[in-house]
Amino acid sequence: MPKDYEVRLCLASQHFFPTPGGAQLRFLRYLPGLRERGVQSVVVTGTPKIRKLTASEMSQAWYEQPIGTVLPRETIENTTVHRIRLPERNSRRRSLTFYRALHRLCRHGDARPDVMQLLPVLHPVSVPWLSRLRALGIPLLAAYTIPLEVPSQPLKRVARRLALRILYRQLTCVVAGSTVMRDHAREHGVSAPIEVIPNGVDLRRFRPSEADAERKAMREHLGLRNGDTMITTVGALTPRKGPDLVLEAWGRVARRFPDAHLTLIGPRTDEDHPRWGEFERKLENLVRASGAANRVHFTGFVSNVETYLRVSDVFVFPSSKEGQPNVVLEAMASGLPVVLTPFLGISEDLGRPGHHYLLTERNSEALATAVARLLESGDLRATLGQRARQWVEETMDVERSLDRYAALYQDLVEQARRGH
Repeated sequence: MPKDYEVRLCLASQHFFPTPGGAQLRFLRYLPGLRERGVQSVVVTGTPKIRKLTASEMSQAWYEQPIGTVLPRETIENTTVHRIRLPERNSRRRSLTFYRALHRLCRHGDARPDVMQLLPVLHPVSVPWLSRLRALGIPLLAAYTIPLEVPSQPLKRVARRLALRILYRQLTCVVAGSTVMRDHAREHGVSAPIEVIPNGVDLRRFRPSEADAERKAMREHLGLRNGDTMITTVGALTPRKGPDLVLEAWGRVARRFPDAHLTLIGPRTDEDHPRWGEFERKLENLVRASGAANRVHFTGFVSNVETYLRVSDVFVFPSSKEGQPNVVLEAMASGLPVVLTPFLGISEDLGRPGHHYLLTERNSEALATAVARLLESGDLRATLGQRARQWVEETMDVERSLDRYAALYQDLVEQARRGH
């Protein structure tokens, strides 16, 4: 629904395309819908670390410039992108360089936005620069996307809570993806107003196959034979996401179901992280030990994840900590039966366990049992998939989320213009 006037929004994030990230990719997909609602966006981001690049052909000129330089404008999804040359290492120095250049960009009248949305990750060194941005009259929002870890040692825990309070005190508003995340933020000292806005799902992009012929053609393109079943998980291959647990369960499933395939979609973070060499070796050993390595497929990052979901039979997500995992909602919107394990941040926004998805203990035996139960029963798969799709249609349509974001931006701009 168009608004009375346009709002100039700045999306500020150290990481953006081509570096894959859940929040960044989500907002990249939000841009056209926000534009329809009178919100004109500009992105300010940084240069990725070289080892994280997924599109190296875009990067050559970036790294020839001095650190702190604002590089020539790019256009992504019809949106202007200002990219700042960041140092390759040291997260503190990267954050300091980013926020200093962000303030410099916004200080000029023609570039100053009406409102700024900060995407993860906020760093304590940003506090003085966030204060300066507020002094320019720019309302600041940040998304509380994942439960923050608090040290177990009492002194460190007190220091962390104090740092978080100071950091979030600079914000005009915080957006949480669920009521659970809102309550978690309050427990950790976030005193700014909190708006609960679910991430939302594009129901036109993520949908079940409209015809058997479409599904059959896509499965053949992916190398699946008639009668094969496809188990899918989506997420960067990191310890938190649980790909090792999926592969442990796969060893049990593969022996019982010789026509089953396992597809792991997401960047191979384990291959380039300097501290995860042991984790990478663990994944490789689990693939070999399964006895069905030829039926395990690592796709890396893909831009057409909806295609894979549409032709899958079961979706598995054994993460240990999330905010509101969009990949789960996207799988549900695609009509897939979903198997979850309990995680820090799980909420009723995903539906009811046992009715809209299966919830099982976070160990390989329980996970394998749940997957096998679905593979054995086409009726159960169909029932759960239909319920999941209906739930997302009723509660998680991205159009409602975009309406709420646009209204929030407009409200904050109006308050700022009134001097509140």
